[in-house]
Amino acid sequence: MKKLVIVAAIVAAGVGGVSYANYVATQEVRAEVDKQLALVSEQTGAIFKYAGLSASVISKSVEITNMEVISPEGDNVAKIQSIEITGYDPDNISPHTSFDVKSFQFDKDFAAKLPADTNEMLASASYDLHSSLDYDEQSGNSDVVVKLDAKDIVSFNMDMGLANSKALMDASLAISKAQQEAGNQPLTYEQELQQQTLVMQAMSKLEPRNVSFSLNNQGKLKDLLSSELEKQGMTLEQMELMLQQQLQQAPVTQDIAEALTSFAKGLNSFSVSAKLPEGKTMMEVNQHIMMLVGQPEELVKFINLEVKGD
Repeated sequence: MKKLVIVAAIVAAGVGGVSYANYVATQEVRAEVDKQLALVSEQTGAIFKYAGLSASVISKSVEITNMEVISPEGDNVAKIQSIEITGYDPDNISPHTSFDVKSFQFDKDFAAKLPADTNEMLASASYDLHSSLDYDEQSGNSDVVVKLDAKDIVSFNMDMGLANSKALMDASLAISKAQQEAGNQPLTYEQELQQQTLVMQAMSKLEPRNVSFSLNNQGKLKDLLSSELEKQGMTLEQMELMLQQQLQQAPVTQDIAEALTSFAKGLNSFSVSAKLPEGKTMMEVNQHIMMLVGQPEELVKFINLEVKGD
């Protein structure tokens, strides 16, 4: 019985310690967030308010809740239910980092003042955004994911796998540290040029391994497309006919043509994926692709291209 009491006491102390650490972390993060938002406000004139902020030491996460964005004139621009960053480490590139925005939505009055050609459905929609980076320092491989969901309308997903990305990650970390050290002081032209050169050199070493993206109907994609076509004096049926005519002349395989035609008819989902040859940089892949223009069958084989639509 005494052993159970001792174990319970240790657990309680541990939980209490973590809770206190989270509290301290939250206070430190709040100060940093307020500092960064003040800098953005100074640059843009916009005002950012939020109701809550919390930080977790264990998951290395920060969450901001109920944020409001206000224009320099004092008008409400947008509201965001929550923003969460997980895995961020200012001193290292974490094995997993993610950024999530939930329920971003423009204020109705602000949306009404957007340019006349702005799509009303997209202007009034609520958005979720997810992006993540998985990085293996030993192999230098990384995977980037981006997901954007216009609720009840359409969602977009992208996934890209990269090899030999260590130089880019190191460059990103070096730039981040330089900006932190600079504080409120803007970087000099020479410093900005050095950073751009560093990034360009690192990107030239990247080796794309795979890439995929997909578009999925979340309920009102057909209505969205119809409203955009109407502005051009077209209907969905006319768009389908025009697509069929263009595909007859386009240098694409029969499978790709059928996938595009199926998507135009169904407007349910469309996806593209490719697995690229190993050991080739992005520039080398692009050069080879340019050589295969007009040879759709060979191009499909070279990048293992798959296109699906319905």
